[in-house]
Amino acid sequence: MGSQPFVIRDISVKMDGDFNVLSAYLDDSYIFFKAPEKFPLFLNAEWFIAIALLDAMVSGRNIEVDDRVPVSKAFLDRFGELQAIFSCWNPRLKKVELKSQVSDRDQGFDQVGSFFSAGVDSSHTLIRKHEEITHLIMLRVFDMGDDDDSWARRIERQTEFAAGLGKILIPVETNARDWTDDKGIAWGFAHGLLISSAGGNLGMKRLYVPSSHTYDHLFPWGSHPLTDPMWSTESTRVIHHGSAARRTQKTRVILDNPAVANNLQVCWNNIDRNCGNCSKCVRSMTAVYLLGTQVDSLPPLTDLGQLKLLRPMTASAASSVEDLIFLAKEVGNEKVYKMLKKQYRKYQRSLLTSMMDKSLLDGRLRRLYRRLKKPKWLELRVTLLSPERGDL
Repeated sequence: MGSQPFVIRDISVKMDGDFNVLSAYLDDSYIFFKAPEKFPLFLNAEWFIAIALLDAMVSGRNIEVDDRVPVSKAFLDRFGELQAIFSCWNPRLKKVELKSQVSDRDQGFDQVGSFFSAGVDSSHTLIRKHEEITHLIMLRVFDMGDDDDSWARRIERQTEFAAGLGKILIPVETNARDWTDDKGIAWGFAHGLLISSAGGNLGMKRLYVPSSHTYDHLFPWGSHPLTDPMWSTESTRVIHHGSAARRTQKTRVILDNPAVANNLQVCWNNIDRNCGNCSKCVRSMTAVYLLGTQVDSLPPLTDLGQLKLLRPMTASAASSVEDLIFLAKEVGNEKVYKMLKKQYRKYQRSLLTSMMDKSLLDGRLRRLYRRLKKPKWLELRVTLLSPERGDL
């Protein structure tokens, strides 16, 4: 273990203008979360532990938490197993100890929240758990095209949308992603810890985390049905929701709810509108097209040539294309089926090439690719799988 512990100190909640600000220092780095003043933030350490954990594990540094803010005993009891999962995914991550005061006190929260981006996964959870959910939580760390004006428009629109369904939107801003990016931690890993650990700080009795993938397509990912619930405490139960439904099945449910369908926001490039030209927009446009309808929130798919944008490069993207292939076959659209299969086969061929390189050439092609192309992920300190593995 490294000789110097990773210190989380000066955890506090203060008013700053019209905002409640929850903050702490991670070593010497100032990390904050802020929400409009009408939304209280609570003095718990778990959110900051989540941000620090991957950096601590890759550095081999035990974590020490501000003695004034005790850590949940229920969470602490699962802390070792949580790290064991992360270490299985990436053996570079080593178990560390957590030194803190401990409490098993239930804070008596009575709100039920769900993270909400207005995308397919979170919209599906909103519909399925509509009777339970009281608050929708929108975190400003996930999207491209995120300038102050776009964020203001997004919050205005989504606040009105939530109110129309009898829900309350909590917009939260943070610099946590700036910190994880600076530390070289893959966002595909870090994002899950950031959202699944938030419930206690936001005062939620239950916190729903909408799923990204189905139970038959599980692989290392930041938000995961194994790891999300481990951030539960005596006060907050964290529930990973929706892994039993494919994205196209979720889309069917959404299309049966016009208010939610017309509010979809799925774009890679913008946070307050859908461009209709990026892969995430085309993915949802294709599902809507195959299901024979239209929605106000997305342009119609009029050029099937856009399906070329769906060529998968990762397991996550491949699962989405596979889902669309199943739907195209189900509805009998032979043209879209063949076009999607063509893109999917390119991904399969890349996997075959990787397997042959690993089995027959001892990874020489992989090493040559890394040396010549210098992919950005090689600069990361923490990835979902270790770079030594042949999967990467």
